[in-house]
Amino acid sequence: MKSSPKILLIQARLSGDPMAEHELRAFAEGCGLSRENFEVLNVVTDRFLEFDFSSQDAVFIGGSGDYSLVDGGFDWHDDFLGLVRRLVEIKIPTFGSCFGFQAIVQALGGSLAGDEGRSEVGTFEISLTEAAGGDPLFSGLPSRFDAQLGHNDSAIRLPSGVVHLASSQSCEYQAIALRDIPIVATQFHPELTREGSLERFENYVQGYKRPGHDVEEAMAYARKMHRPSPDASGLLRSFIEEVMMSSKVIISGSSHG
Repeated sequence: MKSSPKILLIQARLSGDPMAEHELRAFAEGCGLSRENFEVLNVVTDRFLEFDFSSQDAVFIGGSGDYSLVDGGFDWHDDFLGLVRRLVEIKIPTFGSCFGFQAIVQALGGSLAGDEGRSEVGTFEISLTEAAGGDPLFSGLPSRFDAQLGHNDSAIRLPSGVVHLASSQSCEYQAIALRDIPIVATQFHPELTREGSLERFENYVQGYKRPGHDVEEAMAYARKMHRPSPDASGLLRSFIEEVMMSSKVIISGSSHG
């Protein structure tokens, strides 16, 4: 029996992006694990076509501050979608957040759009669909809960074979799961707390700030727009516990399964 889970974090970040380390720390803390439990694969800078997933217990697909899957045009786009489809084929437990959610939707045949009307930056209320009552992760959440968001692109059509789990007022598709495969994804960021989301906002403030606002005004506005999101923040720990219960990996000294 393994003494600790081994998790792969797939990122799409430029070399030197300070949010790469920030994201890794956020996922580790959200899972209740240490950074040593994680290996990072950056599809922008690393070779990944032949990556061997056999030693991984689970995979997270994180965000991206510099790339849009709607626009495409970067040389690793098609290969990245192929990598996502391989995760589905081998049925490795996978959780996609924001950019990762969009990648899963697009890779499986859904559609994305850059639509200002669906953009959300800050803390927003998420509403569960009726189908969420049958999902092992989402069934334990309240029917409405707060989550951290920061996106311009959104899913506008889901692929076949997925279950629609959650929506927000501005963005219909906020969470999905694949039928009979341990893969789930959220447009919101369960890895981010209010404080982590504000850090992310500050890093991308030039792209996030409202017209006419300077940085100080933008940050004051952001602090008003961000609230704690404890229910959403519990999703990653629940996901890892579910994964480890299935594979009998010990977490924090207790045996599951």
